[in-house]
Amino acid sequence: MTVPDIHLEFAGRYLGDDEDGPTNWSELEDYFKPQCGGTLCVTLVRRPVSYDFGQDCGYIEAVASRNPYYRHDTIYINVKAPCPAPTDDSGGATTQGGVDAGQDAGQDAGGQDAGQDAGSGSGGGTDQGVSSPATPS
Repeated sequence: MTVPDIHLEFAGRYLGDDEDGPTNWSELEDYFKPQCGGTLCVTLVRRPVSYDFGQDCGYIEAVASRNPYYRHDTIYINVKAPCPAPTDDSGGATTQGGVDAGQDAGQDAGGQDAGQDAGSGSGGGTDQGVSSPATPS
């Protein structure tokens, strides 16, 4: 999947936690749903970054961690800083600003190291979560 061409539609639109922000965020999510079969299959994370113009919390760009991106990937929605974290779940997650902000987001929910500790503990099991023991030949 590739990031939808939404720049012209969303450039500068307010994506904060109040006023029209939650409605705009919902519309933004709708652009990602068709590639996912009608439901949102990626995590959109609001990431405030330094930017020279536009309103605070205004949309700048969507940045995928890889291209093409896949289900369960994190897509960063760069907005003009400052943009405080939402007080509820209506506007997506927010990372702190900066060029590399949020680089580890999603690691516990299906990222690179997900499942590494599944099955460990006093009951034995594997430490990989997704691996199977080798079968003797």
